[in-house]
Amino acid sequence: MKLSSHTFATGALVAVVTAGVLAVGPQAPTTPSATVAPAETAAAARPARRPRAKTAAKRFDQPAEAAMFAARKRAGAIETRGPNAAPGSQATPQIPVRAYLAAAAHIRRMPQYSSVTNEILPAGPQVLASTAPQALAAPGGALGTWQPLGPGNIGGRTRQLVFHPTNPDIMYAAAVAGGVWKTTDAGASWNPLTDLLIPNIAVNSLAMDPKNPQVLYAGTGEGFFNFDGVRGAGIFKTTDGGATWTQLAATATADFFYVNDIVVSPRNSSRMWAATRTGVWRSTNAGATWTRVVDGSTANGCFDLVTQTDRAVGYIFAACGSFSTSTPAVGIFRAVENGSSLPWQHVLTRTQEPGLGRISLALAPSNQNIVYALAAQTAAGTYQDGMLGVFRSDNSGAPGSFVARVRNTDPNKLNTLLLTNTVYGFLADCGFGGSNQFFNQGWYDNVIAVDPTNPDRVWAGGIDLFRSDDGGRNWGQASHWWFRPGVDPEYAHADQHVIAFHPQYDGVANTKLYVANDGGFFRTDNPNAAVGTTLASVCGAPPANAVAWTELNNNYEVTQFYHGSAYPDGDTYFGGTQDNGTLRGRQTTGLSWTRLLGGDGGYTAVDPTDTNVLFGEFTGLSIQKSTNGGASFFDAVNGIAGDQGFAFIAPFTMNAANAQQLWTGGWFIWRTTDQAGVWTRASSITAGNGSVSSVAVSPVNPNMVVVGMSDGYIHYTNTALTNTGTTNWPFTRPRTVFVTSVAFDPVDANTVYATFSTFSGVAVYKSVNGGASWAPIVGTGATALPALPVHTIVVDPTNTQRLYVGTDAGVFTSIDGGLNWYKEVTGFANVVTESLGINPTGTKRLFAFTHGRSAWRVDLQP
Repeated sequence: MKLSSHTFATGALVAVVTAGVLAVGPQAPTTPSATVAPAETAAAARPARRPRAKTAAKRFDQPAEAAMFAARKRAGAIETRGPNAAPGSQATPQIPVRAYLAAAAHIRRMPQYSSVTNEILPAGPQVLASTAPQALAAPGGALGTWQPLGPGNIGGRTRQLVFHPTNPDIMYAAAVAGGVWKTTDAGASWNPLTDLLIPNIAVNSLAMDPKNPQVLYAGTGEGFFNFDGVRGAGIFKTTDGGATWTQLAATATADFFYVNDIVVSPRNSSRMWAATRTGVWRSTNAGATWTRVVDGSTANGCFDLVTQTDRAVGYIFAACGSFSTSTPAVGIFRAVENGSSLPWQHVLTRTQEPGLGRISLALAPSNQNIVYALAAQTAAGTYQDGMLGVFRSDNSGAPGSFVARVRNTDPNKLNTLLLTNTVYGFLADCGFGGSNQFFNQGWYDNVIAVDPTNPDRVWAGGIDLFRSDDGGRNWGQASHWWFRPGVDPEYAHADQHVIAFHPQYDGVANTKLYVANDGGFFRTDNPNAAVGTTLASVCGAPPANAVAWTELNNNYEVTQFYHGSAYPDGDTYFGGTQDNGTLRGRQTTGLSWTRLLGGDGGYTAVDPTDTNVLFGEFTGLSIQKSTNGGASFFDAVNGIAGDQGFAFIAPFTMNAANAQQLWTGGWFIWRTTDQAGVWTRASSITAGNGSVSSVAVSPVNPNMVVVGMSDGYIHYTNTALTNTGTTNWPFTRPRTVFVTSVAFDPVDANTVYATFSTFSGVAVYKSVNGGASWAPIVGTGATALPALPVHTIVVDPTNTQRLYVGTDAGVFTSIDGGLNWYKEVTGFANVVTESLGINPTGTKRLFAFTHGRSAWRVDLQP
């Protein structure tokens, strides 16, 4: 689950279950899960579920805070402090998306560096500008030296799935920050196709030429207003099934920064349409040129396209609008799909349906006169961003023909929660305590589909999946995000984006239905089985013979990490992720990872002297500790009070030389010297209006600590262990933007580095006096760092002149202390890289935790 720039309430009272007793508190709600409770109805052999204990999982997840956190990092925000001020909640910053194109042009000119061979290479074909047509390397070409670590069994946010029409075992997937992926064995294994795409690999939409399955179009940029969505670079085309890709030059403009959907005409392959942030665009020459046919710029864009395929001349339909509360350009549009310049008709409008928000569309394959629309609501109230209604036209979407099949005023509450977190909508009704809560996400996860054999059997996806057998009037729940993965067959991950029937689906011999969500891919082979329609089924006792799901994330490595840590020997590693919890992988288990904590994960740490001691977190102030190797966790924030400033992903760090010492912070700086037995405030209130965004302690001198802030201030001290709650730490402010990381030289306590998330100016600084003053180290000319956000820096412990930084476009290396920088090309994808680390013992290895292409490792030269 995700949140956008829209205004959302925070700090609501929510239910938390601890040791079987429900309490109410101000933090985000915990994840309902598999704690045993008496079964109420059918499936009596299986216990009903209750919300899981706080130490086990969190609600998947908190979209508004996640969105704002990503935006603040890249573009800054005006912040205030006060009793009701959540960090970064006062303003929605805007990301200068054109900066990615300028950075890509610079990267093309940069020399490259191989960490494996320890040699500088000339600028090469792997790094390409996005401002001109480009042919990309074959899948995996140049990707053979960094080792992908997975997870290959967890998945990540996926917004499109297309099938080869005559060989459905071949499928292509669009990972929103992980590129295009292909399977040739029906999902038994997946392979990446676009790791070398510049300036990023944010693929949001896919379309296959109906007349030639070797031709596909990939639309880049996730335009749904979740601010961890990555901006794109237009539309890319392959004519060889994904082996090579070329950018459509006409789409290298701001009108195609966010391509939400693409449709190719089934009648003429030269005709195609794209739904983007600025409207619907039509090409009559296979993408060589484009004309805007629907202006969606005032409606925040257009999001869905469908076209009739069963007739010589059919209609194409478009859905436009999200969050907009006043513009008339919201609703459903249609036009004759013949390539002419006939004006589009506005067939479902705000006048007809006030409060229309984001809409998803579906045609009934067996009767394509029938058009369904699932609409979110923008009007304030209980259902804001939830479901407004399900609408249907039996007359090819003619003006005035869309009729509501169900609205959010329906007396059956389950029918109204298609775009709401269902179990929380029934929290009190289920007896889980607290009050019913409406976490609505129709702007983010909103999809509808129709059974190919029955126009009245309709599927809808929001946070969970639902099915109607009477044309959309009544609905039953077909998945439960809070059930146990791998244990409960009714489990499918939260946040649905794709519902796709197998091309040979006939409802009898072939009954395969696929879904894609924030957890990757799932398939059911019994889509017509029972769905839950009773309170008991919503609360955790599904009906007998319910729809069952199988996970298909087999080497589909698109997990979005926020942070990660390696164990001392480098053979075990773990990290916190967006919407998939805190995960751990091991060399011995390959790409198969296990979940240690649920919800959104964050920072992590492991005691190098006792690897049974682990630290993780959820969001905000929520540090968790395990003393049994991750088998269980408990709260580790004792002593922290009176600090409302903890960031959405709140940093903490462990002293590499003394694992008893950890540091964290919000509006104040906090210290523990007994491994979180108790925390002590170690500062007066920090400078500025931001929150602690990064923290580092010198392994050489534990009194040397540097703390970065979200508004550019950097605090430093050489008396860290004796500082008290009234100590005013000195500070500097090299930039006024987000300090993403600080790191000490591992052998010199006076040398420290800081990175900033910025599209202009200096993003990496060095101090040689413990943080008192700073100098830029970004290089010049062709060996300068590109003007992109830098998220992390790490210093090679055996060669401190060798620095590595993680950016919005992958990893860059300096071998001379930052005087010159090189693009790391020995097999690393061009992806947002959030966290880097080097294991302290054994074979020296660099670890990279990315936001969209999972985790990686490379052996370094001594």
